[in-house]
Order: sequence, then structure tokens, then C-alpha cells
Amino acid sequence: MKGKFGLLALCVILGSALFWYTQKEPYSTEVVVNSVWDKFEVQSTQIGDKDPVIWIDVYNKNDIAEVEKYVTENLSKDDLEQYEVDVFSNKGIKY
Repeated sequence: MKGKFGLLALCVILGSALFWYTQKEPYSTEVVVNSVWDKFEVQSTQIGDKDPVIWIDVYNKNDIAEVEKYVTENLSKDDLEQYEVDVFSNKGIKY
């Protein structure tokens, strides 16, 4: 009886873990950079093709430190080694 209960509990745990793993959005640099739009007021974002820089233009210069922290905490170690993160504010100036 205890063995069947243990096996059932193990199956439930493994099933839950598998479900959670498959529901998690796959990681990519673009996903992290694009998520900034949902969390902060930004004017533009860009990932350099030739230059290894991620540019993020925020409307409020007071958000720069918070956006930098968010991006560096959510990018992979490889991305942080590959890209320089440049968060700046043009104060809503559009070109």
C-alpha cells in the first residue's frame, strides 16, 4: 500500500515538473529585451547586428538604473559577455 502511494506521489511530482518546464517561455536575448516594453516606459530598444550593444532608450532618465538592473539580471551570462548594455534617455525626442 505504501509503495503504491509513493509511486503515485512520484508520478504527480514528475508530471507537475514536466508541465511547469514546458510552460516556461524559451529564453532568448530578444525575449528579454522585448520584455522591457511591458515593464517600463521606453522609447526604443535595439540589439546591434554588427555592434555588440543592446540599446534601450527610456523616456524618464530616472528609470535608467532600474532598467539596467532588470536587463542585466535577466540576460544570460553569455549575453552579458557578448553585449554591452546601454540604457539612456533622449527625453522623448524623436528623430
